[in-house]
Formats: sequence, C-alpha cells, structure tokens
Amino acid sequence: MAMQKSTQDNLGTVAAFPAVAPGLHLAPVAIGAPGPEQKIVFVPCPDWCTTNHVSEWVHFLEDLDHSGEEFAVHVPSFFNGDKPVYTLTASIGCDSMSKDPQMRAAHVIVGDQGSVDAYLTPDMADETAAGLERLAAKLRENARTARLHNQHAAEVAA
Repeated sequence: MAMQKSTQDNLGTVAAFPAVAPGLHLAPVAIGAPGPEQKIVFVPCPDWCTTNHVSEWVHFLEDLDHSGEEFAVHVPSFFNGDKPVYTLTASIGCDSMSKDPQMRAAHVIVGDQGSVDAYLTPDMADETAAGLERLAAKLRENARTARLHNQHAAEVAA
C-alpha cells in the first residue's frame, strides 16, 4: 500500500505530455537563427513529413511548413548531354499555420524547377496523374513507332 501511495504522489510531479492525433508525431522545431537565442519547440508533425525541422530552422513558428519526400522525373535530350531539359517534381505538403484552408490541408505540389509551383488538391492530383498516365502511354507508343521506323530504315539501307 505504501508503494502505491508513493507512486501516486510522484505522478503529480510528472508533466502531462500532450496527446497527438493519429497520423501525427511530435517533432522538434528550431525557431530563430542558430545561436544562443534559438529555441527548440515540439509541434505536431504529419507522419509523411520528411523535413528536418531543426536543421531547416524557421524564424517564426508561423513560417513552419511540412513537406514529404520529393519524386522527380528527368526528361533528357540527345542535344543536351547529361543535363535534363525538364525536371518534373511532385511531393506532398501543408502549411499548418496558413490562413488559407487549402494550404493548411495536405496538398500535392508539382514543380518544374521554374518559378511557379502548382498546388493541387488530392482530386486535382488524381486528375493530373490520369493525364500523365495518358501522356506516358502516348510516349511509349511514339517510342515504339520511332523504333520500328528506325529498324525499317536500317534494313532498307543494308
């Protein structure tokens, strides 16, 4: 009985840890430039977020964004050597502090290394993916046609 009483007494000195919703975890975030004034706080972070919020510090908590792993497709050209002509990227993101509800919600970000990214709702991303699948099918069809044309031209020339 004395042991039980002692444990209950000690529980009063333990700080309650905030509950985190499913799909989130508490992550450390560095607020402020590196140095003695920088603070580390813990915030709910989506499980898909791959950002290291300590090394990629922000000046203010309101600047905190969450980003998932980026996937890229590089489009080469035989005129351009090893450097791709286009690079299309896609990732998931959210700005949980934004006043815009679409930016607060998880969304898909598509970019081409240009100055403007496309921000897509999940439905818009599904529609875009369907269009890219059609483009991929047409790209494969064109590759087969070009290959057959080149084979035929090589046979005629031989």
